[in-house]
Amino acid sequence: MENQEFIICKICGFKSQRIYGRHLKSHDLTSEDYKKMYPGEPLYTENDNKKTSINSGKHMKTEKYKKMFSEKFKGEKNPNHKSKTTLEQRQKCSPFSNEFKNYSTIEEKNNFVKSVCDKKSYTNRLDYWYNKGFCEEDAKQKLKGRQLTFTLEICIDKYGEEKGKEIFTNRQEKWQKSLNENGNLKHGFSKASQILFYSILKYYDFENMKEIYFATKNEEYRLNKKEGGVWIYDFVDLKNKKIIEYNGDQYHANPELYEANDYPHPFRKKLTAQEIWDKDERKRNAANEKGFSILTIWDSEYRRYKDETIEKCKIYLNLQ
Repeated sequence: MENQEFIICKICGFKSQRIYGRHLKSHDLTSEDYKKMYPGEPLYTENDNKKTSINSGKHMKTEKYKKMFSEKFKGEKNPNHKSKTTLEQRQKCSPFSNEFKNYSTIEEKNNFVKSVCDKKSYTNRLDYWYNKGFCEEDAKQKLKGRQLTFTLEICIDKYGEEKGKEIFTNRQEKWQKSLNENGNLKHGFSKASQILFYSILKYYDFENMKEIYFATKNEEYRLNKKEGGVWIYDFVDLKNKKIIEYNGDQYHANPELYEANDYPHPFRKKLTAQEIWDKDERKRNAANEKGFSILTIWDSEYRRYKDETIEKCKIYLNLQ
């Protein structure tokens, strides 16, 4: 019975269970070409479709074929790679884009995205680890480990030295851009300080980057206080024993703006400028005792003279 046990090629009358692929190639046509020429005409029988559906994709799930096809379509080998297509063409192929060719309404796209997100597990959220049965303390440790998975060493190990360095650098540049666009960060350090530090970081070679510590790269460097607690430093070059402290003018009582008896701190209103200076001096002494030197950059200094401040830091860090 036609269409169930066999179909007939409308071009040459050939009977078969399927005509896509090799047969249409003999006519120099693709399946899409045939569909345009003969709308509604099948490319395979109903029986063939049932058999294919049952076994479809089984062999592709083996490690051999997964690796084979991963290599076949990796990077610039992908027919949709940006080097071969326009942004508009890529958007038409992406179900996450409003321009996807199979959507007739924006609502269809939103429903698809919602269905994907509902099924997805986010390992960078605490509730994921709670649902796995971890207590609060263990869940936070798991989350911290998940957040530290993107490092230079991991990139090099995964992609090779040259590509890994390129990917790591691009991610850092994107992070710096996001800092610049998204306003001040509220984690005990200013947005401006992190932009400055990333501007400095790009002058380091990759081997020495891992010896650099600041908040949004990895973490701020800490030294134990003699009286208990810790001192936290803004930018630390551990290999060369150099520290940059980025001081807010009010928080650290910029001596060019305040007298010793002023109360400049916006939250700790009972602290005089002198008391703030004394605390910062103890912090500097603790670092000096460990062999570190310190350069202080004031927030107002950097905001007024960005290029000059970066150059000043480069000279201090011997990055010329």
